[in-house]
Amino acid sequence: MASGSQTLRLFFAVPLDAALREEACRLQDELAGACRSGPRVKWVERPNLHMTLKFLGDTPPEDVARICRVAERVAEGRAPLSMELVGVGCFPPRGAPRTIWIGLGRECPELKDLAESLDATLAEAGLAERERRPFTGHFTLGRVKDRRGGRPLREAIERLGGEPVGSMEADHFCLLSSDLTPQGPIYTERASFELAP
Repeated sequence: MASGSQTLRLFFAVPLDAALREEACRLQDELAGACRSGPRVKWVERPNLHMTLKFLGDTPPEDVARICRVAERVAEGRAPLSMELVGVGCFPPRGAPRTIWIGLGRECPELKDLAESLDATLAEAGLAERERRPFTGHFTLGRVKDRRGGRPLREAIERLGGEPVGSMEADHFCLLSSDLTPQGPIYTERASFELAP
């Protein structure tokens, strides 16, 4: 990377289906009600709800075209992804929650294969580091900013663990850039990749 060049904070993601955003926001409201006295949670705004496939981090703008070519190769010939969303969970699974999410009701091997192929192919091209952790598909609802008074939130997460959210078919994934601001991240779509066999 050339010194002084401005970088882009990039990641690949599957956006949450517009029809399911209402249900995701309802769950956010219910969880927010459980933590009025703490902890403080930064909830993901409705248009920003997504599942991260691969986080690239700070990237030189001149690498974007090569990254897009890799993603086009990975997307080629893949069918749309059918996902069933069920329940609320959190990382870590025990102790004070740090990330709150909606999970998948059943395994989606095609989704895992897509994420792992992106990870491997970008690494082989020298465009990103390999992930250290296995891929776990989830749509982030909020990030916990402190640890005080987390028991009611943990109880609400456990209560909503089996709550059906709905089904969606993802017919594309996106390359997004994230600009961090005091009000929260602003996402800009850099490219979209169709999933069509």
